[in-house]
Amino acid sequence: MFKTHVAAGFLAGIFLMQYFSPASQLLFISLVLIGAILPDIDHPKSKIGRNFKIVSLFFEHRGFFHSLLVLPVIAFLLLYFTKTSYYSLPLIIGYLSHLVTDAATKEGIMPFHPLSRARISGFIRTGGFFEYVIFFAIAAFAVIKLI
Repeated sequence: MFKTHVAAGFLAGIFLMQYFSPASQLLFISLVLIGAILPDIDHPKSKIGRNFKIVSLFFEHRGFFHSLLVLPVIAFLLLYFTKTSYYSLPLIIGYLSHLVTDAATKEGIMPFHPLSRARISGFIRTGGFFEYVIFFAIAAFAVIKLI
């Protein structure tokens, strides 16, 4: 769910930010949160996918955009257009948090799609009771970390 990805990305961001000492903590966390929702651009009903429906016409959900192979593409594009790697790291942190949380679901992810259709999956049902428990645990842990 969107909120679980945002919470997991936020938690990853506040934990990892201390190791990278960004010039702007707000920008760092904002980019982590964008990265945390970005993989669902391939789903036409997701919060981000609604604005980019054309993407779902060419990419299957939990396909290429839920692959580790998209990360170097994102890093390259950001480096090419911004001429700095400053923006890549937080975006990739958020992106990876999304992939990890999706890998824990029954639907899972194909980490090397399109080279392989091998899937990593867990036991959590998307939108199910256990996902809500995890969401609240992540959110509580993030609040504790902030305090």
